[in-house]
Amino acid sequence: MTVPSRNTRRARRWPCALKTRLTVLLTVPARIARAAPRRLAGKAPDTTGPAAEEPHRPATGRPRRPPDPVAVRDVLRSALSAAGSGRAVLGEVDDALLRGTAVAEIAHLVTELVDNALTCSAPDTEVEIRASTREGECHIAIVDQGVGMTEGERAAANARLRGERRFFAAPTRYLGHYVVGRLAERLGVRVWLDESPPHGITARVALPGELLVPLRVTGR
Repeated sequence: MTVPSRNTRRARRWPCALKTRLTVLLTVPARIARAAPRRLAGKAPDTTGPAAEEPHRPATGRPRRPPDPVAVRDVLRSALSAAGSGRAVLGEVDDALLRGTAVAEIAHLVTELVDNALTCSAPDTEVEIRASTREGECHIAIVDQGVGMTEGERAAANARLRGERRFFAAPTRYLGHYVVGRLAERLGVRVWLDESPPHGITARVALPGELLVPLRVTGR
């Protein structure tokens, strides 16, 4: 019987969630992004069989049409559900629509920020998510009433969110910042942290117009 090496045994002990988040630092499978709108609708396709490796082609040979847009409100609800805490609540959100191809990654990005806000705030306080559209962008705010950060800590966090710091140069408790930074870079999204009066932090996300769908296109 072959005895597993020390590295093999150590890899098997890694938490699944940590391995998943590290994977995002390299790539997010394209088929997850394509399937995201259907997942939000509760109709997740089977991605375990051989057929899942290739995009489905209709019998006519025509390429599959792009996924439908999804309301930003529904994307944020999905992120709150993934965070799994009753302390995270949805505030005022307008009627912006997100392109279907970006839904999975935006939901993941927001979930990471909500997780950070929940971790850094007291268990008897709420974390609120709001969103509004202005000047062609959709601005999302994740507001907590936690212990806050010093100016230096906030500057370092914003550098991580901009992808200006190396992952191995900081403790793993900042892993969420690196995941968010990588997703933001891929999508062309701006993410930064502000003070949240009277105390706490507000994580802000600006989704560019390229990721949004004008409401008039859908006839709404």
